[in-house]
Amino acid sequence: LDLAESERFHKTCEYMVGNPQSSRPGRPCLPPADTWPYATKTEWRMRLGERVLAAVTPKVTEAQCGGFYLFGDQTWCNKAFGPQGTLGLSYGIEERDLWSETFSSKYATTTWLFDCFIPLDRSPSMAGRAPNATGPGGCHGRIQQSEGHCYEMPYRPVRACLGAEEETLQGRQYQTLESHLRGRGPLSTYVKIDVEGSEWSVLEKLLASAEDCGKVRTLDMEVHFDFEASSEAKFREGKAPQVIIEREVSIMEGLLKYFEVTGSTLEVYRQGWTPDRDCPTQQCKEPPVHTAGGFSVRQFAVSYVNRNLL
Repeated sequence: LDLAESERFHKTCEYMVGNPQSSRPGRPCLPPADTWPYATKTEWRMRLGERVLAAVTPKVTEAQCGGFYLFGDQTWCNKAFGPQGTLGLSYGIEERDLWSETFSSKYATTTWLFDCFIPLDRSPSMAGRAPNATGPGGCHGRIQQSEGHCYEMPYRPVRACLGAEEETLQGRQYQTLESHLRGRGPLSTYVKIDVEGSEWSVLEKLLASAEDCGKVRTLDMEVHFDFEASSEAKFREGKAPQVIIEREVSIMEGLLKYFEVTGSTLEVYRQGWTPDRDCPTQQCKEPPVHTAGGFSVRQFAVSYVNRNLL
């Protein structure tokens, strides 16, 4: 890590033209706080935060991707979309999943939805009540509506969560990404993961299989550092926070062997951070992991495209 270069860049950088309220491609601009906002300043938290930033800074260009499509928490590489026979796997649905709805209508992709937490009376899609397989144009205009759950291509709700092992925890069923990729061909599957800290062992297992990594066409995630997810308890038990976060950062770095980062929400989150107003007297608690400028990188969204598509 070249911390001096990083410091110079973030002191003088400018936000993306137009300030889109979404994930953004390119190197994120994260200006440092004018004064240190926290009651403590821990070197290892900063060092790991800078490693996170380096691991999720996009290097792929707009030309390589044939353009980008910015949608909410995602930056999509246009080159990744188009072939028939692909499948979208969406983990973590909550009330509504605009990721899978958009894949259904914009990219004519069949999707499977996984969630074991959301009450079914709050999620029409997980309850199987959303309009399903309406055909091209059948959901036109509905995605923008707050109650417009709709799928032009077939979708399948599955009452299960994502984990590294097939198991039942606290009465909830967990299934594996490995099992859902079984039988899929190369570059055949789009994956979205937003599972509140359960992602780390799943990603670790994915990275252990070059074949499975080769099946993932794009990967969109919200990452959560040092979250206490039930499915991660066995990997966290008895370990110090530094050891836990070090493992998670190493997994993020490992993804770069197979995938290129296309964008993240870091810059737009930085624009919403107001340390001078929120922590004027350095009274705020130091986050588990942060940049040298104090910006927390504990939770954010990041998008990837398989290197074999570029």
